[in-house]
Amino acid sequence: MKRRHLFWWILAGPLAVLVVVLFFAHPYLAITARSGGRVLVVEGWMEKPQLQKAALLALSGGYDTIYTTGTIRPFTYYLKNNEGLDVVLKEPADGEVQVNVSGTTGAGFSLISGTDTLLHQEVTPQPAVYTAHTKGPITQLRLMAWNRTVIDARTDDIFIQFLRVAGTNVDHLQQSTVFLRPDGGGDLAWPTYAHRARALLIGYGVPEERVIAVPSWGRPDSRSWANANAFAFLARDEGIHACDVATSGVHARRSRALFQEACGPGIKVGVVAIEDPECTATNWWKSSIGWIRMLKEIIGSPEAQAVELTR
Repeated sequence: MKRRHLFWWILAGPLAVLVVVLFFAHPYLAITARSGGRVLVVEGWMEKPQLQKAALLALSGGYDTIYTTGTIRPFTYYLKNNEGLDVVLKEPADGEVQVNVSGTTGAGFSLISGTDTLLHQEVTPQPAVYTAHTKGPITQLRLMAWNRTVIDARTDDIFIQFLRVAGTNVDHLQQSTVFLRPDGGGDLAWPTYAHRARALLIGYGVPEERVIAVPSWGRPDSRSWANANAFAFLARDEGIHACDVATSGVHARRSRALFQEACGPGIKVGVVAIEDPECTATNWWKSSIGWIRMLKEIIGSPEAQAVELTR
């Protein structure tokens, strides 16, 4: 009996420490500390509601220029009838082409390379993978949406979950990707989260000329560090001396540390924590998502110091 009591007393100490750490962790991690600069850096991987709040910050926070950061994203897009995507590859590619698509009744897509139609497929509401084989090395892919029973031209007809060549996301292979509009025009698509965030911020009312995408290419081990490093190169070239990083909730302290490490002592880095509705100070312990995000940031908080030691 005494040994059992001793065991629980020994266990109670670390548990008490853990509870205290978790109690104070959220306000410590979700920090807002502005630099006083007129440059805002928006981490583009945030969800749409957070990017909408970042747009309000950009418009009301006294910032002159907004930079969006982000690594390569999955090839995911919604398309309406007669809309499409044109992908030009950096180098010729060969092999199996896979596309995962779902859509409304009567909708489908055509996948074309040059003059060859690789797929002409009606889709279902349930996602499905469709496969084609190239007749040789290809340098371009065009995916067009169609719908034989268009009811509302304003609604999306298909959703593309991925497009791969020889098992590789085409966004890793692309030289350029363009949205094709029904009127024959085109707009730059979103191969990275930086491009996606820029488009969304503009859609939320931030003037187009004030928003600049700073993409991070390749397959980095740490996406957060890759984003910080990509911005740091630009910041030094542009002569930026102070900036604020807008990021998601409890990721704020780690983001500021990584951006400061990447930018160096010549650039003052501040941070603004955009509230994460699934991990607030009052609800994070009520869901598995909240626990995962908290523990991820507590474990990942030394990342900037690890980068410094590696360098």
